[in-house]
Amino acid sequence: MSLPSRLLGANPSVQVSSLLTGAIATPSAGVRPLALGGTISIDYPAFIHTFTASGTFVPSQDLIVDYLVVAGGGSGGRESYVSGTGGGGGAGGVRSTVDATGGGASLESPLLLSKNTSYTVTVGAGGSSAGAGGGSIGNTGSDSVFSIITSKGGGAGGGGASSGVGASGGAGGSGGGSGNSSNNIGFAMGKQGFNGGQQSGGSSSAIGGGGGGAGEAGNTDGTGHGGDGVSVSITGSAVTYGGGGSGAQFNSAIAGGTGGGGAGAIYGNNPPAGVAGVAGTANTGGGGGGAQNGSESNLSGAGGSGIVVVRYSLAKAKGGTITKSGGFWVHTFTSSGTFIPYQNITADYLVVAGGGGGGYANKGGGGGAGGLRSTVTATGDDGGLELPLSLTASSSYTVTVGGGGAGAVTVDTNVGTNGSNSVFSTITSTGGGYGTSARSGAGNTSAGNGAAGGSGGGAGVGFGVSNVGGAKTAFQGFNGGANNAGSDTAAGGGGGAGAVGANATSSVQGAGGAGVSVEISGTSATYAGGGGGGGDLNSGGAGGVGGGGNGRSNNQSATSGTANTGGGGGGGGTGSNNNGGSGIVIIRYAA
Repeated sequence: MSLPSRLLGANPSVQVSSLLTGAIATPSAGVRPLALGGTISIDYPAFIHTFTASGTFVPSQDLIVDYLVVAGGGSGGRESYVSGTGGGGGAGGVRSTVDATGGGASLESPLLLSKNTSYTVTVGAGGSSAGAGGGSIGNTGSDSVFSIITSKGGGAGGGGASSGVGASGGAGGSGGGSGNSSNNIGFAMGKQGFNGGQQSGGSSSAIGGGGGGAGEAGNTDGTGHGGDGVSVSITGSAVTYGGGGSGAQFNSAIAGGTGGGGAGAIYGNNPPAGVAGVAGTANTGGGGGGAQNGSESNLSGAGGSGIVVVRYSLAKAKGGTITKSGGFWVHTFTSSGTFIPYQNITADYLVVAGGGGGGYANKGGGGGAGGLRSTVTATGDDGGLELPLSLTASSSYTVTVGGGGAGAVTVDTNVGTNGSNSVFSTITSTGGGYGTSARSGAGNTSAGNGAAGGSGGGAGVGFGVSNVGGAKTAFQGFNGGANNAGSDTAAGGGGGAGAVGANATSSVQGAGGAGVSVEISGTSATYAGGGGGGGDLNSGGAGGVGGGGNGRSNNQSATSGTANTGGGGGGGGTGSNNNGGSGIVIIRYAA
């Protein structure tokens, strides 16, 4: 039996295609969608149902779904006299739970749909061209509907003998641009798009107003330009929807707004037959381009039809890069984002902050590792494991991935900066402390103790002054290493999540403290190693396992902490090779 038949039964109108992308894991054999309707594709672990025509969506179990609902775009207007210019059609309203929505509004909320319930999906048609036989206002696009979500059709472009009004899309769709019989624009009634633009100029230089887009008003990019749409990646790749149509112009065509907006016609002094506005692109909700009169065949551009896309996940939450390992779903955040459970869950986590920057030049202390808190395998400072979190369905939990601290860049500055905190829900891991460096010149003085942090930074060379490493944050890491008062050749290492930074001696630069190994993502990985201390010796200063950067010595250059490990920067760098490594947040829960 073929894959479509095995998954979906005998429904030839439904297709299955694999749209697997880079960071998304490959599905296991036998994976099946949890609903019927539209064209079904896989962006594992999500299924996407795309409707380019009206239909029905039927879930086989209760589902929380994301959606994109784009209405049909309005058509451009057509002026009544030979040198007239019609306005561009407004884009269809855009409502989305992913990336961006129309009118600059906040993202829509996902929907909870009931098992074995049929949800009608209506894909709105674009407004038809303004007809021959004189000037006329364009036609409004039709609404698109999914469950309780309605996006309003785009407004008509202005035109006609006595009125240049660009008709509004009503409560939602983007407004149409005005024709050059009037300055009246179409308004977007609601937060699904933007207003149309005004016309400009006289009969020999007139430009019809641009239709509003989902992302900006008509004329934003210049008189006559259709407003741009918004980019949404609900299908697994970014696509722009809801561009406004451009107004007609005297000498050169104006491209429609990005997201399917049609270009306006060129009219000139003696417009030929057949010079028409360009239609909005199908299934984008783009507005049609405006047209002039001059010939019975010079029609305005029709609006582009809308689209409805529904997405749901086999996982129990969304956010980050999602993989499955054994009996767990794993969400990995290497940059900040949001974690949203579809149902109540109990979650394990690893939260690692950014590592501290290392001290400057050849005698700087190593940066401390970012604080590490974990419910799995091990946590920082040899502490007891953290407690899992109980998370509530449909709640948004901010995830902050802390950046690595900057290494010191001059002798006068002496110190870098601490790493930034990483945060998940109520769990905060503290950024690693920076390493200090010697102050050369008048008196050759010390920059002081290493900075406190998740793990403490190492102390730079003291020129006869004893300085200690920075203090740890309890249950997140260890202290940094001290310098050696009797030596001006070696600095202390930064603390790691699993061990203190080593003290410098007269013969050895302090190594960075080791990190800890955590097996939360299905394989064991080590995080939060301290940066090694810098110096003039031939040995020592190694970065701690877990991403700590090496300190500078006669045999090696300093290196920065490794990205997404929270490793401290190596001491003895010059600002480009002694930075701390960024942190990471990993969340897992039972499948």
